Parts: sequence; structure tokens; C-alpha cells
Amino acid sequence: MRVLFLTPLLLLAGCGSQTDKTADNAAAAGFVPPPTQAPTPIPGQAHSNPITAYVGRYPTDAVDGVGFYDRTEVSRALNDAVGDDAVRRRFLARDAVTVPIFAMRDGRVAAHGCEPHNCADANWTFVVAADGSRGEACYHDAADMGATSRWYAAGAAPKSRPGDCPQE
Repeated sequence: MRVLFLTPLLLLAGCGSQTDKTADNAAAAGFVPPPTQAPTPIPGQAHSNPITAYVGRYPTDAVDGVGFYDRTEVSRALNDAVGDDAVRRRFLARDAVTVPIFAMRDGRVAAHGCEPHNCADANWTFVVAADGSRGEACYHDAADMGATSRWYAAGAAPKSRPGDCPQE
């Protein structure tokens, strides 16, 4: 009878043991996410069309199945130019109003977008060379910037310039 009585008590004593939750929390607090890596195409999967093939098309239009911002060199140039994730997401937003991609006077290609029903006060343009270099991003939010825009390049601190972002 004693054995039957002691067995449940021993089981309960074993269930009540606690692990050190402090060590788990300390490990989680010290977690550092891995850095964003530059996109690189899979060997043999390089793009067959130049970036200039997108001129006259909308940023979401695919050329050989690939959208403008989905191209390896365009996404790398955008990541290199704009360090702020929230601003970078604006350029990639599928619900934005866009115009066809256009060629700049200096030979670079540009994609312009804006917030629906608020294009005058919230707009952006990403400019990149045909080889994927010289990525530069313009972001305009009249509520925060007034009559100026922020220009991002090569991960440097943004610089203010007068006016909205170019749209052609």
C-alpha cells in the first residue's frame, strides 16, 4: 500500500522541477540576426535581357518572367542605396501608382511610383545604370519634408534636394 501511495508523490516531485528560464531569455536577448546578403543569381541563371529592356514598361511588368525590382542587379542596387527598410518597401509596393520606366538623360533607367490618391505629396523614383551600378533613390513625403526630397546613394546618409522626385 505504501508503494502505491509513494509512487504518485515521486512522479509529482519530478514534474515540478523547473528549468532555468533566465538562461533561455538571455540567449534570446543576445540574438543578432544575420546581415542581409546581396542577391546573386544561381549559376547559369543570369538575366538574358539588359535593364534597358524595361524602358516603356511598368515596374511590375515582367520581361522574360522577371519584374524590374526582381532583377538581381536592380534589387542589389536598391539595397545598397537605401538602408532604411520602410523606405525601401515603398519602392517595392505593389499597390503603388506607377508610370512606365523611362531613360534618364545620363543613360540610367528610372522607375517612378507614388502613393494612390496622393501622388503630389508622396512619391519616389529609383535610378540605376544599365549595368546595375550607380543606384540612387529619391523619396518625397511632403508631410515630413515640405518642398524637398531625400536622395539615397550607396548606403550613405540621405541628402535633401529641392522638389519632388523625377518622373520622366
